[in-house]
Amino acid sequence: MCGICGLVYRDPRKRPEFELLRSMANTLRHRGPDDEGVEVHGSAGLAFRRLAIQDLSTAGHQPMSNEDKTVWIVFNGEVYNFLSLRKDLENRHHFVSRTDTEVLVHLYEEQGDRMVDMLDGMFAFVILDTVRQRLLMARDPFGIKPFYYGLNDSRFVFGSEIKPLLASGTISREIDKEALNDYFDFHCIAAPRSIFSAVRKLPAAHLMTLDLRTWQSEQHRYWKPEYRPQAGKSLDDWSNEVEQALNVSVRDQMVADVPVGAFLSGGIDSTLVSRAGTLASSQKLRTFTIDFKDESVSEGKYAAQVAAAIHTDPVVRCVESTSIDQLPELVEYYDEPFADSSMLPTFAVSRVTREYVTVALSGDGGDELFTGYNHHAFSHRLKMADRVPDWLSSMLFGSASRMIPPRFRLQQWAHRLAFPHELRRMSLGWTPARKHRTLVMESDYRLNGAGRLAEFDSLLAEVRGLPPVTQSQIFDILLYLPNDILTKVDRASMAHSLEVRVPFLSRKIADLAFRIPEEQRFQVDVPKRVLRHLVARHFGDNLAYRKKQGFGVPLRSWMAEMAAGPRLQQLLESDAVRNGPLDKQGILQLSRDVLGPSSRWRLNRSGELFAVLVFAAWWDRYML
Repeated sequence: MCGICGLVYRDPRKRPEFELLRSMANTLRHRGPDDEGVEVHGSAGLAFRRLAIQDLSTAGHQPMSNEDKTVWIVFNGEVYNFLSLRKDLENRHHFVSRTDTEVLVHLYEEQGDRMVDMLDGMFAFVILDTVRQRLLMARDPFGIKPFYYGLNDSRFVFGSEIKPLLASGTISREIDKEALNDYFDFHCIAAPRSIFSAVRKLPAAHLMTLDLRTWQSEQHRYWKPEYRPQAGKSLDDWSNEVEQALNVSVRDQMVADVPVGAFLSGGIDSTLVSRAGTLASSQKLRTFTIDFKDESVSEGKYAAQVAAAIHTDPVVRCVESTSIDQLPELVEYYDEPFADSSMLPTFAVSRVTREYVTVALSGDGGDELFTGYNHHAFSHRLKMADRVPDWLSSMLFGSASRMIPPRFRLQQWAHRLAFPHELRRMSLGWTPARKHRTLVMESDYRLNGAGRLAEFDSLLAEVRGLPPVTQSQIFDILLYLPNDILTKVDRASMAHSLEVRVPFLSRKIADLAFRIPEEQRFQVDVPKRVLRHLVARHFGDNLAYRKKQGFGVPLRSWMAEMAAGPRLQQLLESDAVRNGPLDKQGILQLSRDVLGPSSRWRLNRSGELFAVLVFAAWWDRYML
């Protein structure tokens, strides 16, 4: 696990400066505190910061090359099947390290761009081929590892985060208005956009090539989830297959030359991953839990039950409401506005975990692959509404959404039901073009909501004809998972030089999940039916079938306190309001809605206020 960056000029006579590359890499020191490396070959410069996980010796130094130094790589991530790949390659190549990085170099020599189809892991890498005069960039199938880049007519710059791109001195800080609207719609910014117009993200499961002679670039998607149901198996059959696949994935992901632990929230996914970790470990597994004094979000007692049952060495810490004071620190690491409030406990558990281990296993991905979200049940229930023609839904519900005040839940549902069927399901977890959200921006920054929906057309075509819950799951995998969940975990963990591995997110487990027919994978009153069946088998029904809580914070009370106190005035006087895109009157209205009486009919807008607070903190760090 590392931080990578680089700078390549189109003019072959121009060489990137060594010290500039080094200063770019130093912005990623938190991702790689153990070593640094810089290589310049002609007009291309590669730089690197290392967090040593495999082969702790200097042989793991990057940038790394093949035997004749014609192929160079900088690599962030882990390839879990590297030993089996190496076994074949050893017959034809000379290895000088025990790293997965060196396997990638030689795999590229033999397979070229097809190498990505052979990898089981999380990764973002850049390969410089000095003979063919080209760059190959790739990002793992789920987007676990990030990759940012800026490409124009004169240079290509890239990095694991935006910071090294800014440090290159070649990137304008002009705000991308589309990305800004995305942020206030979704509370994160989806690939390929970033908050800066000059910076893009390589989407998950994509390759990118750049021909250094012609300066032509191409992108290619190499994997996507596909629903291929297989009939004739029982719930027990599928559960056995899933358990076996998860145990193998966890076993493979525990290979490291440093201590490995596991996050344990007490939920279904982390419980199964932690159990598999104890089976694969030769010593007592350390588990890490963040708890809250607020009983409405506390799962500490369930985590304690699991830790006792599987005999782990538990570490438990409590997060106080003062954690919101960490926002200035968090925006430093996230680089872009990002407002999933669970980044606060994720940041906290990562900090605690790094005191004991360098690698931690996470249960992320279980909800997306095995129907664990509430919106999966809503997706199923919307089948009745599907009988209404799209044109009629748009007319009826579109009119209603414009008439109902935004503080009411009915407005949200009217807005959603006005969409075509597939977009309606996407909106259950990722609601686009809600005008009232963008009212916190000055009018010059607000973009037409209806026009922005067209960008989802290709995605909607991809799920057309699939069962309703499977549609929602694929939207989750392509949108919510890489742009929210995995971004949150990567930045929070790497801020503390902690590598987080995600055993559920392997192509084998994803392909297995989508071979399970929807009627067996999903049940309205039993979210995550297959995984709960496994938890019941090992821990009993009480733990398996309790209500899902999620890894959250008491955001409603935090934001109500903020809206009623001096923090609100500080926000209204911030530079993001006085000189930036935030609208003072819109924020005041939002604050009044947050302070309004709580009821089942009123929309909880605390998340929207949190997004404004995060943006103001981000603006102070990156735009002043």
